[in-house]
Amino acid sequence: MINLPASKKPLVLICDDDLEILQSLNFSLKASFEVITANSVLKAKKLVKENTFDAAIIDLNFEGQELDGIHLLDIMTKEFPETYLIVLSGDTEVQRVVEATRRKLFEFIVKEGEYFDQLLSSLHASTQLKIARHERLRKRYLTQSPVIKNMLQKIDTIIRSQSDAPILILGETGSGKEFLAQHIAMNSGMPITSTNMAAIPKDMAESILFGHERGAFTGAIGSKMGLIEAANNGIFFLDEIGESTTAIQTKLLRVLQEKEIQPVGSNRTKKIKVRFIAATHRDLESLVSTGEFRLDLLQRLNTFIFKLPSLRERPEDIIFYANLFLDEHEEPGMQFRLTPDGEKELLAYHWPGNIRELQNVMTRIIVLSLNLNVDAHTVRDAIGLGVPKIQSQISRAEIVENNARRDEVIKAITLHNGIKRLAAKSLGVSEATLYRWVKELNLCTILSASKFKNHEEAIQ
Repeated sequence: MINLPASKKPLVLICDDDLEILQSLNFSLKASFEVITANSVLKAKKLVKENTFDAAIIDLNFEGQELDGIHLLDIMTKEFPETYLIVLSGDTEVQRVVEATRRKLFEFIVKEGEYFDQLLSSLHASTQLKIARHERLRKRYLTQSPVIKNMLQKIDTIIRSQSDAPILILGETGSGKEFLAQHIAMNSGMPITSTNMAAIPKDMAESILFGHERGAFTGAIGSKMGLIEAANNGIFFLDEIGESTTAIQTKLLRVLQEKEIQPVGSNRTKKIKVRFIAATHRDLESLVSTGEFRLDLLQRLNTFIFKLPSLRERPEDIIFYANLFLDEHEEPGMQFRLTPDGEKELLAYHWPGNIRELQNVMTRIIVLSLNLNVDAHTVRDAIGLGVPKIQSQISRAEIVENNARRDEVIKAITLHNGIKRLAAKSLGVSEATLYRWVKELNLCTILSASKFKNHEEAIQ
């Protein structure tokens, strides 16, 4: 998931051809808002593609210019629906007002009398929506990639059709499959229940997914609802479906075909209404050929297939996401900025761990760097910290796996304050395995000496 900055002043665009008004509003609003001005629609079009505005104040008439405020309103309502739109105009011709208000404005303010107080009140109202809006944006799939934008348009069409056909998302580890599922859920207005097959112990998978009755197995002291039933009337997202056993696949096929589940230990079925979204980084057709995945289940899942390109296949997103991750930690006097050679270094790297690896690299930069200008040397150091030198020769697949494991272990240890039992439990491994991972992954090269000492003391 991509987090957005929450601590900055609300960013406001003012687009007006009257320079005096631009200067006056900029001066009056800058105490409470970060203001960017444009004296033409052409300039504003460029600005809205480079910035995420919380509000936009737009004039209608631009004398002597080819494009007017209506044109900009059309762009904003279509491409940036989260921006709070205010028309501030001296144009009160009925037809023009009607044209403008059809664009889903929040307010139309006429340039006459004491309009500034009304404008300020509207802007402050927009900031009350900022937190809720950012929470929605956190679940939108933000991208600069034309390929993914086209994919999102197709997904929006599927959502509008209200089809409940399953969706299969393919893509490398860390490419954003779960986030795309959350995007679908948010835009569908449906709750989502998620799980990852790779994280579920195989002997418990059936009970976790489908539920169980009391006495169904040793330790089943009561009935328990499964995750799929819990997702009833919503979306069930099953990540890494390629890791499921053929026995689980058989029961999943029944869910898709019959719209029903059968809890472990029960002789009765339950009808459910669930939209099924599955994801995997594996080649399911190859798994079918080796007998590890059921062909009939794949045929059921592939009604709608979306393949997320890797981060290296969409370089336009590398700098875009890097800046988002840096902005998330932006505070007054602490504004990290990528230098041109820092950007080149990011673009030159192949990102085997995709967006997740990029986020981890930017986090290392924020935590460890003493320089707010993120240059090539800083980027190289941060990338290097994520590649443990366990062997003199290490494959790309092993690097990806070790990077992912390393980040998971650090997160678990930190989250549970170094308590071995809780950290191991959250990772689904034994305490001995956790201790072995800490040693093998040489975590002391990433954590400061004091932090590592505390972690090691806690898990020994």
